[in-house]
Amino acid sequence: MIRLGPGGLVIVLLATVLAPDHGSAADFTVVQKNKAFSVSQIEIKVGDRITFLNSDTGHHNVLSETKGTEFNFRQAPGRSDTVRFTQAGTVVVECAIHPDMRLEVLVRR
Repeated sequence: MIRLGPGGLVIVLLATVLAPDHGSAADFTVVQKNKAFSVSQIEIKVGDRITFLNSDTGHHNVLSETKGTEFNFRQAPGRSDTVRFTQAGTVVVECAIHPDMRLEVLVRR
């Protein structure tokens, strides 16, 4: 908004709205194969999505009990599920069927 102030000075008022920019979200894929996630750690930004793909011959579970980012998917071979990460922090993802499977998702602003 532009106004004329005292003495004819131009005063410019600017308003900034801070909102998550989901238009620039990135998509990542983490594959489950040989009873392991394809990576043990991944760094993404708030709003990004990860697709978890079971490329193994048996069932898997994709589980996060991290507060604010809870999810729990049972996956048959060939199934995929996608999660959008909406808050910054570290999210621990595990497979309840195979306790050695663990992934850390570092979500940055």
